[in-house]
Amino acid sequence: MNIRYAEVLLILAEALYEKNGSISDTDLNRTINALRDRVGLIHLTNDLVNSNDLEMLTEIRRERTVELAYEGFRYTDLRRWKLAEVFLPVSLKGVKYVGSEFETTAPNDDLVIGVDIEVDADGFIIADDISGRTFSDKLYLSAIPLDQIKLNPNLLPNNPGW
Repeated sequence: MNIRYAEVLLILAEALYEKNGSISDTDLNRTINALRDRVGLIHLTNDLVNSNDLEMLTEIRRERTVELAYEGFRYTDLRRWKLAEVFLPVSLKGVKYVGSEFETTAPNDDLVIGVDIEVDADGFIIADDISGRTFSDKLYLSAIPLDQIKLNPNLLPNNPGW
């Protein structure tokens, strides 16, 4: 397993904030701002966060989400932050259909909304409706594998819900 240096810096920034309830601008400069310098973004500072009525922990987590997008961290991050029940039970959306070239171009020009496809209020195709997308509290913890319980029965009881 490879760990990118960017991930190490983001983990450090988050850990420092979680440990102290705050993070210094010096620590921001050696972690998050080192990443922002690569692409010419302004520095994240305590003054910036406070003057724009933001929350530093939210900004640190947002930075992680953006930097590590499409690298497979989002689901485990949401579980670790205990925010999965907020962000995961949403409809999965596809392309914008209503008012786009997809609506009027063959073979899509004969699709009937509500019969052939479902769209949201903004005209995006709903690929997977929210009704089938839930997140149970038991999913915050994984089950203890049965082979491990067989080796050591003292691991019982299993995690809640498992």
